[in-house]
Amino acid sequence: MMDFRILGCLQVWDGDRLIDIAADKQRAVLAVLLLRAGQTVPVQELEDQVWGDTPPAKARNTLQAYVYRLRQLLRFDSDTALLTEAGGYRLTVPDGALDLHRFQDLTDRGRAAIRAGRADEGSAALQTALGLWRGTALADVSATAIQADVQRLEDLRMTVEEDAVEAALTLGRQATMVPRLEAMVAAHPYRERLWALLMVALCGAGRQADALAAYGRARARLRADLGIEPGPQLRQLQRDILSGRAVGRAGDADGFWFVGAPTAPPRPAAAGGERVRVAAELPRDTTTFVGRRTELAAVCGWFSEDGAGQVGMISGPAGVGKTTLAVHAAHRLAARFPDGQFYANLHGDDDTAPKPAKILRRWLSMLGVTALPRYGEELAALFRSALATRRVLVVVEGAAGLDHVSPLLPGAGSSAALVTGKRALTMIDGAAHLTLGVPDDEEALELLRRTAGPRRVDAELMSARTIVHQCENLPLAIRIVAARLAARPELPLKDVADQLSDKQRCLDELAFGGLTLRARIRASYDRLLPAEARRMFRLLSGWPQVDSDGVAAPVLAAHTGLTLPRVRSALNTLADVHLVLARPDGRYRMSTLVRLVAAELAPEPGDVRQLSAAVAGGRADGA
Repeated sequence: MMDFRILGCLQVWDGDRLIDIAADKQRAVLAVLLLRAGQTVPVQELEDQVWGDTPPAKARNTLQAYVYRLRQLLRFDSDTALLTEAGGYRLTVPDGALDLHRFQDLTDRGRAAIRAGRADEGSAALQTALGLWRGTALADVSATAIQADVQRLEDLRMTVEEDAVEAALTLGRQATMVPRLEAMVAAHPYRERLWALLMVALCGAGRQADALAAYGRARARLRADLGIEPGPQLRQLQRDILSGRAVGRAGDADGFWFVGAPTAPPRPAAAGGERVRVAAELPRDTTTFVGRRTELAAVCGWFSEDGAGQVGMISGPAGVGKTTLAVHAAHRLAARFPDGQFYANLHGDDDTAPKPAKILRRWLSMLGVTALPRYGEELAALFRSALATRRVLVVVEGAAGLDHVSPLLPGAGSSAALVTGKRALTMIDGAAHLTLGVPDDEEALELLRRTAGPRRVDAELMSARTIVHQCENLPLAIRIVAARLAARPELPLKDVADQLSDKQRCLDELAFGGLTLRARIRASYDRLLPAEARRMFRLLSGWPQVDSDGVAAPVLAAHTGLTLPRVRSALNTLADVHLVLARPDGRYRMSTLVRLVAAELAPEPGDVRQLSAAVAGGRADGA
């Protein structure tokens, strides 16, 4: 069996023979495929990852040549193959053939053993996992585009290093861990968990004064470099040392408290002695995340050390990128939630959306709970109890209402939840909220560059700007266009821009591979609106300039025969799910793309024509 190694310099072993892959770009191609092992990597993404902004004149032909040579060099079989698939390549490797997979498996087993009270077994597994590293991941691969993946792996490695040290401390190895921890805090001075581990090790070695001095060093470094104070757990540890409380000794009833809740007892093993799996359910993070710096900082800020038990809500119109932002933030936050990350997608109509009870049964099983109650309310209570002594991040996508999501939220403790939905669920007590709007023109253009390829976009920049404008900067629409372009390398951007400019065809063009913008907007209409708001939504499609100047509620009431309170109620309901925008001047605006969907839905064209005629004759009324 071939042995692929990326935790250090890139190596491929065939038995005891090291295969020489000399060409730098060929190594880069293999590195990208190994980082995405088992997944199809689009050709355009491979080109961008390998060459960045300076591809050769015939990049696609060169890439095909590299793939051909890799197939000649490597001994592929039924389990290991480099496959050509629609629009890209996929490298399949069997279990255990990639050192990254072995590292992840050993890490999961080690953490599960520690949680089950088998610290010696867990410590050995973590040390074995760390022994697979031979230096910086992919240290000899020069493709700059993979550096984000390299940094992600380095962060993962550091978290496991911390877990391994913690396990050693629970086994009474405080004195031997001090030199190792001193070197680690010197190399990573902003990781507060390392400082806490050092303080615990010093206390366990009978060096309380040195432990307090270590806190002083950590505080001084954080204040000088970042202008912040240490987090609450580090401050609490200092107070415990000052008060003479024994912290972090092997055999303490409390165990080592820093990683989980401050007073969390040891967690029992699963029934029957099974290992408890550590949930890692987050979808793959996007490699084309663009902009959103302020929003990303806000979301990550919700779940700082001070944000234990926090619930955050991201709302916004269909296709604006709520899930992309939430998943990207969750990957950044994963290290703060070492007991796992749960994920649920609640999208779908009322008949197909997964029920909370079904989701809770899956999550409780992953937590090692085997005796499950029958009813949803009892499942939710058991889930909250199971999380009370853990630090878990729950990500819920597409919540339609409070009853839809509340059973899935953690209760008291250090776990947290991040929820997305078209409607802001302001009824969640104490939740933080962010309404996500469309990116600005330059960020939207950069998203098209990242997803469709920079060379192609830059070669037809004016057409690219037209595409972004016709997509109204909406990320989902831009990604659909990029997917179509990737499938049609010969298609000029000007042709796409012309097709989108035709309002009769626009929605049909914003569809690819089962993903349609029309369906996303329709879902808001079908699932979230009462009858009165649905009628208003359809009628608005016939109002002139509703997608530019907007319309005021009193004017709309005068021309529909509806009372002003009913009109305002319907418009506010539409605004709640972002089908219209409520402007500060009291007018309501509908985007052009939403208006096109509304026009398709109108069941009584005569009503729409009547409204248009009334508006045309009522300009003097201030329409």
